[in-house]
Formats: sequence, structure tokens, C-alpha cells
Amino acid sequence: MAIAASVAGAGAQANPVKSLYTTVDLKECRQVKRHREGNAWECAGLPGFPVYVAEGDLRQFVSVGMSPEKRRAATQTLGPFNSIFEVGSHRATIEWRFDRRGDQQIPYAAIIRFHTSSEARRGDVLVVFKVMEYDTCHIAYVDALANDEPAALARRIADREARNFDCSRPPRAEGARGKSPM
Repeated sequence: MAIAASVAGAGAQANPVKSLYTTVDLKECRQVKRHREGNAWECAGLPGFPVYVAEGDLRQFVSVGMSPEKRRAATQTLGPFNSIFEVGSHRATIEWRFDRRGDQQIPYAAIIRFHTSSEARRGDVLVVFKVMEYDTCHIAYVDALANDEPAALARRIADREARNFDCSRPPRAEGARGKSPM
């Protein structure tokens, strides 16, 4: 697992919002389910926030946190066929948005790029996740091909909405749409 930190945004003096990046590499993950219709892995994430990746029906499901397979996000995915891995790769990057409490970094959101396909169309969708101690869920979907700065948009959504988002509500598309199957 690789971790890198970067400062995001101006006004980072008083309460800096930062991003941490971790890599999911299936070769380094522990397989927790083996099934002909889809496997599942538990991978390293941030301390106390392992990453769960499952596959089924040519789609992937990703969740984070303690017992990630029991969280809402473990049942959420995009409609079109999708993967967090580029074709031919088993590595993906997760961007974690976090607050600092003393020396601890407490994540409140994660952003993961899903590569999608539907019929002859291919695309990229950034999925914004709410990350909490007791649940994780999808908040929003950003068409990475239709928006000029999709990562910046995903970060703004995470910073503005993740802490108060009600996971019983469905996620929604944000920004420009139409280039990536969502």
C-alpha cells in the first residue's frame, strides 16, 4: 500500500483539508470470497479503514471501513459494466478526504474512478463515497469525460456534502453528463 498526502485548496492554514492517496493492488489483497460469478478481496486502505472490492455481473462493488462487506457501499455500483481497474491492470487509486484530529487523520470521504462501458461506449466516472465509522455509501457520480476538472468537482462535493449526507438517500449525478455511461 502506498500513501501520499497533498494539501488541497487555499486557506489551508487553520484547518487544512487534505487528501491521502492509497493504492489497491489485488495481488497484495486477501481474497475473502471465491465464486464463479465473482470474487471478493479485502485490501489495505488507511489505518482502521480496509478496502473491500467485490465483483459480480461484470460490475465492481467497493466499500471501506471496519467490516466493509457489511456496509451499504458493498451493495452499490454503477448501472453499466464497470471496474475500478483499467483494462489489463489490477491496481487502482483511492483518494481519501480527511480531517485532522491531533495526530490522527480521520477520513470522511473517498473518491474512486470507475471505468465504465455500455454497448460501444466507454467512459470514466468518479464515485464520491461518504466514509463514516459505522457506514459507507455512494454520494455522487461525476462524469470524468464531460467535466473539465472532474477531480476538483468530486472534492468539492465530498467536502460540502459527505459529513451530512443521509445514506438512505440515493446518490445522484453531478456536473455535466453524457460522455461516460453512468
